Formats: sequence, C-alpha cells, structure tokens
Amino acid sequence: MFAELLEEDFDLLHDQVDDLDYPAGAVVYHAGAHGDWLYTLRSGAIKLVRYSADGSQRILRILRPGDVCGLEALVRPAYDHTAISLAPLKLCRIPRAIVERLNRETPRLQKPLFERWYAALAEADAWLAELASGQGDVKTRVARLLLRLASDDRPGEVIRLSLEDIGAILGVAPESASRALGVLRRGKLLAQSDNRYYWRVDTEALAATLASHDQAA
Repeated sequence: MFAELLEEDFDLLHDQVDDLDYPAGAVVYHAGAHGDWLYTLRSGAIKLVRYSADGSQRILRILRPGDVCGLEALVRPAYDHTAISLAPLKLCRIPRAIVERLNRETPRLQKPLFERWYAALAEADAWLAELASGQGDVKTRVARLLLRLASDDRPGEVIRLSLEDIGAILGVAPESASRALGVLRRGKLLAQSDNRYYWRVDTEALAATLASHDQAA
C-alpha cells in the first residue's frame, strides 16, 4: 500500500506500524467495532464474515497475502465485517489516523488507496457472481472456489476451508460440499498438503476441467 511513498513520507510512519501474529481461528476485529486500524496481510488467510440474527454466518470474501482489510474504517466509524484467521497470520497493523494524515499530506498515497478500494470491490463482485450466486452443480462451484483461492505466495496450494465455511460461501449444505470434495480427491485434483491449513490443488488440471465443463454447457 505504501509502495508510492518517498523516504521522507516514511517519517510519518515511524514506530506507528505494528507487526502482529495471530493463530488460526483468532478474531482480528469484530463487525461494529470502532475502526481504529487498517491491516495488511503478509501471510495466511482471513475470512470476512457477516452474521445473521439467527447466528448463521455468510462468508463474503477470503483475503490472501497482499490484501488490505478494514479499508471501510477510512469512510465510516465501524468495521462492516468480522475478520477471522483461517491459518496462522502475519499482519501489519496501521493506525487509521496515520493513513488519513498521509492521505492529506502525501498525494502519492491516494492512487494506491483507490487501487485497493477498486480491487476489493472487483473481488467482491466476482465473489458474488461466480460463487455465492453462481450457476452449476456443487462440484463445479467448489472447483471455482478453489481456483479463486489460489495465490502466488503458495503455488499449488490453497487455504483449507471447513465444510461449514464452504457451505457459507456457496450457500450449499456441508454434506453437498463434502461430496464435491470427495469427487475432486478421487480425480487427483485435490489432496492434503504437508501444512494442515492448506490443500494441495492441481490448478492447471482443475482449470482445464472447468473449461471443458463450460464449453459443454
């Protein structure tokens, strides 16, 4: 986020940014909490969750290394979602007040901030179109989810999600998600990684399978 800044700009950041570690399953912040911080994700994965009145959850997005969470704190007083770690995290925690000051005093920050906004909105739109309300059988939608979770920092691996999390993302029953994963495992497209927080995925074969499915449809 600060790639456009010059050396003198970083004087405003001196001793203000914290490097934090979180275990898997930790809450980084709760929906409705005062948005005092922005976070950049260095490693791990975060799910952004919204809870309904009956306690059920809907996962709106999965954040991966390089993503920023809590951007809404720049335009409203509270966080929109609850952010929960899916794997051990390394985060940079940045005071909102510092980002606001840099935005006022350092126009160079405005472009990367807008780019982060746009990337978050585009990802949210794609998440909704391809996954939450996407067409196709459950296996196809699970395959699309796995490809969307792939990232350059861990080639051939994606964050391992619980059946409940997959159901909350796709709007399907956990049992349906389990059957779909079983099909992918038997097809040698999915396997457990050496790291228990990740799956090993043959992304090229999975993409080719989806392409063939789309052409047939």
